Amino acid sequence: MSTCCLNELLIRYSAPTLAGIKTGNLFAVTKRLDKNLKKSIAQFNFQANQKNIRLIPIKCQANRTLLYIYRPKFLEQDFRCKTCKYFLGNLGYPVEKASACLREYISRLSKSHEFLHEIGFFLGYPAEDVIGFIKRGPKEAKCNATWLVYSDVTRAQHTAKTYKTCSKIYYTNWQKGRSIESLTVPI
Repeated sequence: MSTCCLNELLIRYSAPTLAGIKTGNLFAVTKRLDKNLKKSIAQFNFQANQKNIRLIPIKCQANRTLLYIYRPKFLEQDFRCKTCKYFLGNLGYPVEKASACLREYISRLSKSHEFLHEIGFFLGYPAEDVIGFIKRGPKEAKCNATWLVYSDVTRAQHTAKTYKTCSKIYYTNWQKGRSIESLTVPI
């Protein structure tokens, strides 16, 4: 995969994280984790490191790689949430450090045939919504605001609208020739 193709996917699916208004995003590339994809990820990380943003593969399959882009400082802040720590702690996660929880999540996901829905904690979704989905399932959600909402619908709809607007602005600017480096906000 070329860096250009990866950049387009990053812009399309991760603009809120690039903009510094969301903890993380998750997206798949229809390619196995080969040396070209590893090189593209390394190039992105080299440029993005100074802006406190990381891109990592979290699940590798034969013809698909799931990538996670995130802001480590935001993740640490999100994991200070007592509800998040309590819930993940009960699942056996090492909640003292967000980075340790992320490593544990990746390890569990690699061994699982199913998607692990605690990913919502790593994406910056409200703890009540992540837990609501895990415990109650999709049928009991109050609404879908790019994630299933079980708590504050008004706040979720406003946040989802902000993410959508950000994504449109970023994609338009990228199509006009702005580089991904210039669109990545330093935090």
